[in-house]
Amino acid sequence: MAVELSPKMQEFTQEVYPAIIGTNRKDGSVQINPVWFEFQDGSFWINGGTNRGWFKHLQRDPRITLLLIDPKNMFRWAQVQGRMVDWAEDPGGEHINHLSHRYTGRDYQNPRTGRIKIQIEPERVMGSIDGWGR
Repeated sequence: MAVELSPKMQEFTQEVYPAIIGTNRKDGSVQINPVWFEFQDGSFWINGGTNRGWFKHLQRDPRITLLLIDPKNMFRWAQVQGRMVDWAEDPGGEHINHLSHRYTGRDYQNPRTGRIKIQIEPERVMGSIDGWGR
């Protein structure tokens, strides 16, 4: 069941730094990857290639964890447990360009076919932003 992020947490998600995602491999081990993200309309949105291992993991097991750490103060952090609730192809690169502008101020420099936009619904949030758990 989705949880609503507090105003302080929503403000934290508007800052620009990568998320570290954890997905579950078939053998039960966890794969960790850095990704660009945005939080909008109650969901986290990430973008990746259809050939990425972590996307294949999400297709099999939609559970995902995002770790957000303020690079200027590692004691400001949040862990979001959630699940992929939807994904769509990003053939024109609109979403990856949007994320690239958020992070770099310019268009995405490595356009590829087979990109996808992934929606993640937060189910549990914890960390130093709101105390230690919701």
